[in-house]
Parts: sequence; C-alpha cells; structure tokens
Amino acid sequence: MTNRTKNSIYSLILIALVAAVWFFRNNDKDEESQEAYIFIAGDAQGTTYNINYLDPKKRNLKNDIDSILHQFDLSLSTYVSNSEIAEFNENDSLTYKSEFFYPVLKKSEEIYKASEGAFDPTVYPLIEAWGFGPKTVDFPDSSKIEDIKQYVGFDLIEFDEKQVIKTKDKVSLDFNAIAQGYSIDVVYDYLKSKGIENMMIELGGELRVAGKNEKGDLWAIGIDDPKQEQNQSSKRVAIIKLENEAISTSGNYRKFFVHEGKKYGHSINPKTGYPIQRDIISATVVAPSCMEADAWSTAFMVTGLEKAKTILKKQKHLKAFFIYEDENGDLKQFSTENLSQNLITE
Repeated sequence: MTNRTKNSIYSLILIALVAAVWFFRNNDKDEESQEAYIFIAGDAQGTTYNINYLDPKKRNLKNDIDSILHQFDLSLSTYVSNSEIAEFNENDSLTYKSEFFYPVLKKSEEIYKASEGAFDPTVYPLIEAWGFGPKTVDFPDSSKIEDIKQYVGFDLIEFDEKQVIKTKDKVSLDFNAIAQGYSIDVVYDYLKSKGIENMMIELGGELRVAGKNEKGDLWAIGIDDPKQEQNQSSKRVAIIKLENEAISTSGNYRKFFVHEGKKYGHSINPKTGYPIQRDIISATVVAPSCMEADAWSTAFMVTGLEKAKTILKKQKHLKAFFIYEDENGDLKQFSTENLSQNLITE
C-alpha cells in the first residue's frame, strides 16, 4: 500500500522477522516426523511479503495471493491513480466497487473514536503538506497548516455499506496506517479458507500468525532497537511470542527529515497538524487482527505514553510494548500485563 522506498509511509513498521523465518526453515529437523512448510515471497504495496505455511496438500498459492494483493491496491492505495481511494479523494463521494473499502472505513471509525481522534485517516492533506505523500513539497508554514486542518476530521465524512460522502470539500482519505494490516488479514482469511491452520504472513514488517512454526513452537518475533543505526546488523531489545495473533510496530526514528536543525518524524498529529513530538519512540501492538494492530500502533505514537496507558485499560483485547524516552532522554520500556507471559526482553 505504501511506497517505503520513496519516504512515503505513514506507519513505519520495524519488526525483525525475515531472519527468523529462515531460521525455522533451515535448522535441522526430523524429516519423518515433521512436514515441510511452504515458503513464498514477493513484492506488494511498495514493499515485500513473506509467507510461511503448512499445507498437507502441498499447494503453492502464490499466484492467488498476488492476485488478492493486486485487487487490494486497486481499492485502497493512494499510489494507484485509478484506485477507489484516489477516486474518492478527487471527487465528493464514492460508491464502493470492491469488498475492501467499507470494512476499513468501519474499523477506522471505531479506532478514531476509541483513540479520541489520535487515529484519523482524513489526515492525508497534512501528510502531503509535510512531504510524506507521493509528492515532494516545500516546508509548510503555520498558516498553511492551519488552513489544511479545517479539512481534517473523520466526522467530515458520512458512509454506509454502499458509499462514502464528503461533507466538506478537500477532505481526503489515507488508509496507509491501517490498510496494510488489513491486507494481511485478507490473505490470512484466504489461507484459512483453504484449510491451512499453521502460517506466518509478513508484509512490510507487519505480521499475523496462526498455529505453530516449523519446529512446533509458537512464532517468535523480534523487536528492533530503535537507537540502532540503519547500516548495523539487526539488534533486538525484545522477543514476543504470538498465539494466533497479529503484531505491528510503529516508530519515527528512521523515517524523518531535518529542517533548520530540527528533526520531523513522519507520524502526524491530526489535532495539531504537526509531526508528533512524543515520549514513545517505538510502539508495538499485539491484537487479534493485523488491521487493529496496525492502526493502534500508529495511534499510540500520537497519544504518548500516559494517554496510551489509559486507553489500554479500556481496550483489554490489545497487548502493547513501548520503548520511550524519559525526562532525561534515557530509554525505558513499558509492557501491558497481558503480554508478560509471551515477552522476553534482552
């Protein structure tokens, strides 16, 4: 959905997992007692995907999955000029053509309300203004940001199961902080419909699993050190084991620009109109669906630590692991109690 090679993503995912996939595939195992997992990989949404699954019928489902992801882009990608979302952004309404648009709108509304506006897909005009969209722009001045903010707010759209309508001109949608997770859920549901019970689906760093890995263990996912240099080998600060769950990590520490000596991260606060300056620098969320994990990891980057803790007390189905800076600039960690059994910190 996003084009990560062009500095254009809204939710940067930094989960180290490809090495783990190859670990599971290449370590010695008892060939007589364990069936071989099928591994497929490809390009999608401006990034890559890796899928590992056990199929007793030994089917390679890559072509079907590529087709699903292509149709998904035609619905929700702002980088596809003839997509449904591009059509809506250019017009005053949209009658859905695909099965994807309404579910992501519905879940966006739910999380928008639960996060008190921290998650808001109408933030797209601000993303473009700050240069994190498809176009290169100049640094915006405060008057421009204030002007754009009048077109930002999920309450400025109305929708039902058939269409979505703008109540104010220039309102635009960007699902990049939720749609990539949703696409993983769609692929997950497809594999489930094929009778597959053990799988790992990773796309752009976001991930959802079912069952066990090739060694018969829970899928274990590493969380990157946010202070690690990009050209250094992977260094993990934690490992999270997943039980039929999805995981997403958002952070601003590798996707930013510097203007007049000040660093600006790519996550935008919909209320202020400016890139966030919060204590959380890495937000990992584990949820039943990847759509939820994706959106909430972005929302918590906007809310900051204390507000996130308050929300998590209400959203008990979520698990979270945050890396944040204290008042002295030292790195600290926070995790929800319901994650402790499956969390290993290093």
